[in-house]
Amino acid sequence: QKTIWDSIFSDPLKVSPGDTNLIVTEPPLNFTSIQEAWDEVIFEEYGFKSLFRCSASTLTAFHYKQTHTDNQCCLIVDAGHAFTHIIPYHNGKQIIAGTKRINVGGKHMCNLLKELISYRQLNLLEETYACNLIKEDVCFVSTSFYEEMELAKKKDPSVLCEYVLPDFVNIHRGYVKLPDVLDDPDEAKKPVPTKEQIIRLSLERFTVPEILFNPSDIGIEAMGLTEAIVYAIRQCPVNMQPHLYNNIVIIGGSSKFQNFKERIIKDVRSCAPDEFNINVYRPEDLLLRPGRRSTVS
Repeated sequence: QKTIWDSIFSDPLKVSPGDTNLIVTEPPLNFTSIQEAWDEVIFEEYGFKSLFRCSASTLTAFHYKQTHTDNQCCLIVDAGHAFTHIIPYHNGKQIIAGTKRINVGGKHMCNLLKELISYRQLNLLEETYACNLIKEDVCFVSTSFYEEMELAKKKDPSVLCEYVLPDFVNIHRGYVKLPDVLDDPDEAKKPVPTKEQIIRLSLERFTVPEILFNPSDIGIEAMGLTEAIVYAIRQCPVNMQPHLYNNIVIIGGSSKFQNFKERIIKDVRSCAPDEFNINVYRPEDLLLRPGRRSTVS
């Protein structure tokens, strides 16, 4: 990690550590040994003027409090690369008793997608980067899982798609291949030469993100996202619970899936008391939001 920091601080940023205040985001409830190692590198080797350490969810909660001044509580759902954290806040302070972590994140979905494609079509076990792009481009969260499964069995166009893999010579990034629609029947009869390497995806598109809601599908004995949200809220004081249900904020790369927000609303609504309102807020800049909030702070 220090090698990466050396490159960032020297070339793109060109900072003078002695005159610079540094903000570092870390996972919630980070290990003390890791924090001490960071402190040693930041102060003794780089010599930064000051350091402020906090989680990305804390910065998001801080900004949410500034933009929603009438709300004292919020629940941050941070769906990240390695883990998913559910963290309740009251007046910008984390409620430790209600903090919950699910050991499922973007890398687990990417690994599952690699295995499914490699078993069924083409060996991509060593192509983590390409599979991560496939996951980001075509996967979505199902709001009606069994109906989507039936559509996949029928090879419905709403589920089935073709994806062109990169060869890193002519095609540097994979993309979804759109169906060819030609108005001229003579043109449609002509063979189209292609050297593209194409894979077909159907049920993989929604069964991969489903492991976030049902980790037991891949053998992880843990709560799903919906259960964890409800559990985290119930660990908080009773008078806070209606406000937490009404102020759910989702961030992180894994929350960019289509229908992610709608699935949370639907599932939490089925578990929450009827008299509570369910509101889920998703910022437009999911990945950059914490960093931008730190500069504003």
